[in-house]
Amino acid sequence: MVFGKIKNNILKFIFKKGYKATRYPFLVGIFLLQLILFNQSVNAQSISLDQEWKTDLARREQLLGRFDSSISFVLNPIYLSSKELKSNGVNSVSPYLQKKGKSFLGKLGYVDLMPLQLQQQYVTDIPFKTLDGPMLASSGYQVMASAGVFAKLGPLTVQLQPQWVNAQNKSFSNNDQTTNYNKLFWGNSSVRLNAGPASIGISSENISWGPSVFNPLLMSGHAPGFMHLTFNSTRPLKTPIGNFEWQWVAAYLDPMDKAYQGLAEVSAATIPSRRYFNGATIAYQPKWIKGLSFGLTRVVQQPEIILTVFNNWNLIFKNISRVNDPNEFTDYLLNSIEGNTDQYASFFMRYLMQPANAEFYMEWGRNDAFYNFRDAIQRLDHSRAYTLGIRKLFNVNEQKTKYWQIISEYTRMQQPPSWPLLSGGSWYVHGGAVQGYTHLGEIMGAPIGQGANAQTVRLSKFNGLQQYGIQLERVTQNGVFFEDNLAFTNPSKTKWVDFGLRLMADYPFNKFVLSSSIAYKKSFNYQWSQPADASGLGFNNPNDLNSFMFKIGIWFR
Repeated sequence: MVFGKIKNNILKFIFKKGYKATRYPFLVGIFLLQLILFNQSVNAQSISLDQEWKTDLARREQLLGRFDSSISFVLNPIYLSSKELKSNGVNSVSPYLQKKGKSFLGKLGYVDLMPLQLQQQYVTDIPFKTLDGPMLASSGYQVMASAGVFAKLGPLTVQLQPQWVNAQNKSFSNNDQTTNYNKLFWGNSSVRLNAGPASIGISSENISWGPSVFNPLLMSGHAPGFMHLTFNSTRPLKTPIGNFEWQWVAAYLDPMDKAYQGLAEVSAATIPSRRYFNGATIAYQPKWIKGLSFGLTRVVQQPEIILTVFNNWNLIFKNISRVNDPNEFTDYLLNSIEGNTDQYASFFMRYLMQPANAEFYMEWGRNDAFYNFRDAIQRLDHSRAYTLGIRKLFNVNEQKTKYWQIISEYTRMQQPPSWPLLSGGSWYVHGGAVQGYTHLGEIMGAPIGQGANAQTVRLSKFNGLQQYGIQLERVTQNGVFFEDNLAFTNPSKTKWVDFGLRLMADYPFNKFVLSSSIAYKKSFNYQWSQPADASGLGFNNPNDLNSFMFKIGIWFR
């Protein structure tokens, strides 16, 4: 048996004597077959999730018919090679995605610089939670810098892209912060062995599962990347029945440093500690329905001590229904293993309508395993959350360089109306044994937070890489709190709702891309703290707060 253990940011392998490789013959056989049949020169350089403009460019290029339609964009980061690009002339913006490194030893070796980037932001008061990876949801000035190198030699690839973050972390409304935040991350780094579409290795890259643009339910670029073992596809595996993409990961998740506990988004555990995490996703594109991709995701986390005692490292294939949950206990835990196990699952779908330059996508998930198959049928809405979204490009010119884009996305994680009969709690908090579905105190899924709902609309105008856009967003914070405690009171006095407006501009010049945005957020009834004598009428009331974020980023390629 093999599993990874992280200590002081070093991934150590532990090989246990007596492990039989035939325990999972299908996975082992598939990988060995790829290694034998497809051991050829491959480039597994990824588009890191901290380069949002580049991933979004590739996805728009696919809607325009200039990027390989077999890439589903439901597993991120994506990995680029010349095969994915379908440039149709000098007016295409696809060359911004092309490799620009140097080959050596024929086609055996390759080396390239990773994009140099610098992001800075200033938040006037209430922190903004976005898909910003290692950056902290804090108030005041913050900077993130990153650079690196990618190298390949035969099937071996090494990607080194550390990230440095420094945040002023100043106090904001009702929250006293005293410690500056200064941290160096491994960032989007990895060491991999690649064979055909398969890759196995060690990585600290941010990963995102599902098709959502703003609020992926189970895995996103919101929290910092974590060191993990990974077995994943770098391009679709083509079969007679369609294409497959996948990823399996195993890792340890760390709690927020005690100095920053006031910033932790979820902290349900009495004593925050490391947790063992195991997750997997698989996506399928049927051969007979062009543009359709759908798949499944399952993730499980447990306190580290359970892995140490019981050595159950491959959790995603165990106890999918709770009828099989063991009632085992350990002296180190207050509850049973089942009571200390936090698990989520989701189904996702994306439909690419390339002739219409559009796409539709959805993700539906549960934060509590069903008891048995009958329970799954009868209580389909229990502990569910979902995201629906659509993207459309319109007014496209003949060269496909100038067009408008609209993205509309709705996410709902508030409990369904059946919650009084059986409450599933807030999404990302299930039971009190672990400190929520987090890494370093930040939720690994949707950045809007536990039990929240969001409506987002973005309208942009593009000319090549130039973008001018406006985004409107409304977020109802933790609807479960409202339901359980305040449901029979005046909602205009008791709901906490954030309304946001964002202006964005991206501009390329020479080898640089400049990205800037100004965001405004008005928090109605911030932290549910409206005084009892407030009327709840009018646009402004006590404890309605305003906050601004000024952000500018520059990438050098």
